[in-house]
Amino acid sequence: MKTRVITGLILVLVFVPVFVIGEIPLSIALLLLSMGATFELFKMFNKGREINKVVLGIEMLLSGGLYYLIQSYYLGDIVLDWVFVAIMFIVFIGALLLVFIDKFTASDYSGMFLAILYPTIGFGAIFGLRSMDLHNLGFLFTITIMTDVFAYLVGVKFGKHRLAVKISPKKSIEGSIGGTFFATVLTIVYIYVFELTHVGEIELNIFISIILIIFISCIGQIGDLVASKLKRHFEIKDYSNLFPGHGGIMDRFDSALFAGMALMLISKVVGILWDCIC
Repeated sequence: MKTRVITGLILVLVFVPVFVIGEIPLSIALLLLSMGATFELFKMFNKGREINKVVLGIEMLLSGGLYYLIQSYYLGDIVLDWVFVAIMFIVFIGALLLVFIDKFTASDYSGMFLAILYPTIGFGAIFGLRSMDLHNLGFLFTITIMTDVFAYLVGVKFGKHRLAVKISPKKSIEGSIGGTFFATVLTIVYIYVFELTHVGEIELNIFISIILIIFISCIGQIGDLVASKLKRHFEIKDYSNLFPGHGGIMDRFDSALFAGMALMLISKVVGILWDCIC
């Protein structure tokens, strides 16, 4: 527990200033996190096998390149077409690996897409939210962190009915509901303290705020369960030991990645619909 607390404090001291400052420090941090998460997923998919360093290097480069393009899109430096070109390029490179490397199987091909797309799109969405406004990230992380904290606290005290016993035996329905409830209350407080009127392109009122917070809280918990199911399937405890007491990048950001993608998706859809109406 002591190690977990110390590591948690260090993470706060490192990442909060990076998120607040934004710009180049944020770009570098999220690029490294994206590539690091790809590395963790690659190792998981290749558990018990000899690591092919050539394939690993290719996946890391593709991850970094795709993240850079997604970031550039959110900054307005390139059009979305380049992101689709990059994804098609990844499909093509994966096909070449499948044909010319005997030990690169169909499962490796599908795992390659998850290892690259999951973190790059997720961390790209987090960058996109921050590029719009710092409080977008405050909104996102208040929901995901408070959901996680209070799901644990309520679950320990009142949890009796398992939420997904085959995936994460300790998670309870009571904890899930409690986490979402307290996340909703505290995020509403955050909205009023900082006088938020928009999150991305979503205009907030009390009704929309509550619905949006509950939805993002639930999506964050689904992201946590997805990451847990992958770990259970491959029989690993943590994705890595990068953060002592907390596991790896995917262990720490699993909820935020899913929730960030969902929030950015809703924001973009709202923006498109609004443009069509106007």
